[in-house]
Amino acid sequence: MSWESIGSVNTGDMPDDKSWILWSLRLAKKYIELVCGDAPDGSKLDVMWHDHDLGSYPTLGVWSDYDMPWDYINSCERALEVFDKAVSWDELREYLDEHEEDEEEEGTD
Repeated sequence: MSWESIGSVNTGDMPDDKSWILWSLRLAKKYIELVCGDAPDGSKLDVMWHDHDLGSYPTLGVWSDYDMPWDYINSCERALEVFDKAVSWDELREYLDEHEEDEEEEGTD
């Protein structure tokens, strides 16, 4: 199975923010699927891991059993770029952190 990375989101630093980065990539994946549709038959859009001398890091990529669906890959790259630029990752993370704290406080009553 071949794969092609379409990119990542510009938030967090590995390995400290691993769960935040993965959450952000899953959110970006949902957006891409909404805009670009499902991957063609025999392929899928998913989080992929890259091994590097300094450690591993995740990106979004398209996997394919057959020929790479380049039109779909190019559309996904453009959609990810637009989504990443449109999201205020710091504000989103701050809001989520505050929301989680509120839920924890409500659960202790």
